[in-house]
Amino acid sequence: MDLDRLFRRLGEYGCPAVALSGGRDSTFLLWALKRAGVGRVLAVTVDFPYIPRRVIAASEEVARLIDVDHAIIRDEAIMEEREIRWNGPLRCYFCKRRMMSLIRDVAEREGCDAVLDGTNISDLKEDRPGLMALKEVGVRSPLVESGISEKDVVSSLKDLGLPYLAETCMLTRLPAGEEVDLELVRRVEALEDTVLHTGVSLVRSRVQGDGVRIEVPPEDMVRVLKVREVVLEAARSSGFRTVTLDLQGYGGSKLAAQD
Repeated sequence: MDLDRLFRRLGEYGCPAVALSGGRDSTFLLWALKRAGVGRVLAVTVDFPYIPRRVIAASEEVARLIDVDHAIIRDEAIMEEREIRWNGPLRCYFCKRRMMSLIRDVAEREGCDAVLDGTNISDLKEDRPGLMALKEVGVRSPLVESGISEKDVVSSLKDLGLPYLAETCMLTRLPAGEEVDLELVRRVEALEDTVLHTGVSLVRSRVQGDGVRIEVPPEDMVRVLKVREVVLEAARSSGFRTVTLDLQGYGGSKLAAQD
């Protein structure tokens, strides 16, 4: 990994606005901008109704730790987009396009000279409809431009001791092609919060009819089983009649692989 190349590229910006999710890539990009000596960096987090509250909290913490200005934009009108409302196959494209357009508007008002996101070269190997939206809105991806991979990002954050969240929007937990129920979204989120508080590193709770299928990394399965009653009670409190644990683990099923 050529960090000097990245720092030189980032040093060309006067006041970039960065799409911050609290995840590894945007966290690393913020750190790199500060390390490159960029005068002012504006982190912007877009809060859609289906974004977990823990994402907003993680974004605030990252911005505080790296010491950059941080703006949070709440936008509920996104639910008027048909592809979003019906959880369609191109939801990521419409979501990303609206998100980046909102960030671009903030950047223009704040006098920023660019909108940046944390896409890395490893992302280009995957089917990500949202990448099309970046080009349309004029978003720059410095990690791609500098040849930075997912492995590079993870290794750097580990060395730096910077925390980050491995999270996605809650629409990935709901059945595709069905109208999004935001009350159901909050119920799934509450269940996942409970599971995370037991000490697992990551959880996805997929809605299946009146039940839910829980996915955690294989190494966390034993931990979940040890607190089985806690998880069951949380699921019942969230209105789910049946609860299953996916023995393939997170990433083992087709649905998880798309998350």
